[in-house]
Amino acid sequence: MEAFIFSLNTRVEADETNAPIRNAADILKRDMREVLTGRGPENAIRAEIDSRLAAEEYRAEVGPAEIRVTGGDDLGVVYGLLSLSERLLGVKPLDWWMERRPERRETVSVPVQEWKSPARRVRFRSWFVNDEVLFTGWHMEEALRYQVWKRTFETILRCGGNMVIPGTDREYDGRVLTDMALDLGLWVTQHHSELLGARMFGRVYPDLTPSYVLYPEKYEALWQEAIDRYAGKRILWCIGFRGQGDHAFWDDDGSGFDTDEKRGRFISSVMRRQMEMTRAKDPDALFSTNLYGELMGLYRQGYLTVPEEVVKIWGDNGFGRMISRRQENLNPRVDAMPGPEEPGRHGIYYHVSFYDLQAANHITMLQVPVSLVIRELERVLERKADTLWNINVGSVRPHLFMLEIVRRMWQDGRCDPEEAARDFAEDYYGGRQAAGVLTGYSECAVKYGPHEDDLAGDQYYHWPLRALARALLRGETAQPVESMIWAAGNVPFPEQVRIFGENVRPGIASWKAYLKRIRDLEASLPEEEAERLEQTMGLQGLIHASGCEGLYSFCQACLHCLNGDDLQAYLWTDRALQAARKALQAMDAVPGRFAHYYDNDCFAGVRVTVQTLEGVRAWLRIRGDSERLFGWEKQYLIPAEETRVTLQSHRTTQLSDEEMCRRLRGRVPLKTAL
Repeated sequence: MEAFIFSLNTRVEADETNAPIRNAADILKRDMREVLTGRGPENAIRAEIDSRLAAEEYRAEVGPAEIRVTGGDDLGVVYGLLSLSERLLGVKPLDWWMERRPERRETVSVPVQEWKSPARRVRFRSWFVNDEVLFTGWHMEEALRYQVWKRTFETILRCGGNMVIPGTDREYDGRVLTDMALDLGLWVTQHHSELLGARMFGRVYPDLTPSYVLYPEKYEALWQEAIDRYAGKRILWCIGFRGQGDHAFWDDDGSGFDTDEKRGRFISSVMRRQMEMTRAKDPDALFSTNLYGELMGLYRQGYLTVPEEVVKIWGDNGFGRMISRRQENLNPRVDAMPGPEEPGRHGIYYHVSFYDLQAANHITMLQVPVSLVIRELERVLERKADTLWNINVGSVRPHLFMLEIVRRMWQDGRCDPEEAARDFAEDYYGGRQAAGVLTGYSECAVKYGPHEDDLAGDQYYHWPLRALARALLRGETAQPVESMIWAAGNVPFPEQVRIFGENVRPGIASWKAYLKRIRDLEASLPEEEAERLEQTMGLQGLIHASGCEGLYSFCQACLHCLNGDDLQAYLWTDRALQAARKALQAMDAVPGRFAHYYDNDCFAGVRVTVQTLEGVRAWLRIRGDSERLFGWEKQYLIPAEETRVTLQSHRTTQLSDEEMCRRLRGRVPLKTAL
């Protein structure tokens, strides 16, 4: 049978003047260099646009001397070239983020055949690289940072995506990244606080009140600047009006907007003006608006008028459900999807990574069951919200399995969780035996409320702990910690502490069992796959296990402190500290490409928790030990005869907290107060 021999002698011939096609050809050439080692006959891969195909469609035809890739437009050609990498060279969409290298081969024999692009269930398939704080501490050098973003955009394309919101509030970088995304063939849309992609008013005019009423010409000049730069390009323009800090505009300028009717009428007029300005420069412009936060309420009440051609984007709660998000202690859980007969086109803003300083996930994978995510996205499609899926991917790496689930859903509109887990495990962990680790992750999650999505992400262990610590040190223990009412109720401080402690207690055992399951599996895997499993799911399991242990231990410490037993409080705080340090040490010890990836963890804030617990431990020693900080040492660590013959107060310098706790562990049994 005749075959095409794919080798280092294979030429890639494509239109070098077309930036997306040129970049895709360069990616394919790089993949060839990383996989192929030998040389075969001279042959070619030829890529070109064929207007008979629809936009984004492609066809690949393999002959003995040539592989011909045609696309309905340049993005179709891009997908076609990338399909060669995946189908013929074994390059998987998430390889770079998983630090997986495909098998090296001398040449690849490709039988004569052809394949076509798959149908895509969702029109615009977008990653929102939002709150990408882990990128910040990972690579500060301009060249490396540029490469990280280019790989991010490349991964979107490999996953079948066609759109991106490139970062948050980046000013200069925003332009660089937007231009990069467009050069790769992606569409670009905008953050719901950075309308039309314009620079933030508060950054350009930090000394002025951010008020469109007071400064309409300044706002419109910023909008016009963005319109002039990107008119006619692959832009889905985001319109609306919010305040400068991702909040309602009337928080900045409430004058004259004291009713929902006035607020809705004003935002509606601003959107019309934004559309008018954009269409003056870009007559075929496409628009969207985010029904997020306060805008959804105004729309539901009929006060916000959205033109029918504008894609309405509905937001989830950050925990897998398409309902209104919890804000502070308010959690109405109102349905946040278009009704069955809702007119117009619709999309969703959906988080696999979230940031709420309460219970969300950012440095670990979304903790709700995969089946819940699939069910909710199926409901989205049933409601015809299939024009745009804007997926908040945070800092990407912790969320790869969920991104694979989304990839299947936005392409096929369906996904079997067990099959997806088996395929993911086979692709990235060397065998299907790791599938249970992926689907079993959510079974270990701490449940803190009555709803199926009330499951704790990494922020749940750290923000409540620090809030409780602050109240304890400030002596604010006669009333509830107000910021914790959402999770522990409007009950006295000691009862809030007990509730948190009881909530996380089961998680200590469940996450430890999860880690044992991973360790047992790693023992049967090849070294490379075992290390990959450890640095992804193993690390995330450890963050959860140590988080549960730390919060539980600190709740014990708080109750002992309130009961006047400062030594027990001291030792339990030390135990919480050791748990937090264990997670931090593992995060700091990540090897290879992702070394330093967690240096700027400022959302869960594991490093800040360590610092907080060190401070609480020192405070408890000062409060509970003797005036000379020698009493506990004398009582528990010095031989009995030394305590009877006292010629001087002490013979050596006082022990540090670190050494004191190390010596007291085991000598002074821990007592439970929960």
